[in-house]
Amino acid sequence: VGDFEDAVYCWRSQAAAWFDPQQGIVLSSGAGALGVRLGDALHESGQLVFRPELGLGDEPDLEHLNSAVGLIWRALVLWVLLIALMTVASWVN
Repeated sequence: VGDFEDAVYCWRSQAAAWFDPQQGIVLSSGAGALGVRLGDALHESGQLVFRPELGLGDEPDLEHLNSAVGLIWRALVLWVLLIALMTVASWVN
């Protein structure tokens, strides 16, 4: 429901670099699907923490947040349609 090719590319090439593998998969594929770049340095507890770069494209801004909401809605509609089709298919048997 997003940019599938970039999502798969980021998942395969960048997810393993993140600290937690499960979070790396979600963050890298989501960033790839939205076309944003996540990561970089972060000030945490008075220290500078470097995080791996995830995704492709521009820095996130307000427009990307609207794209993320649209991505979630499209994914929700896809899953509801898939469940509805499976329910109808189970009635046939």
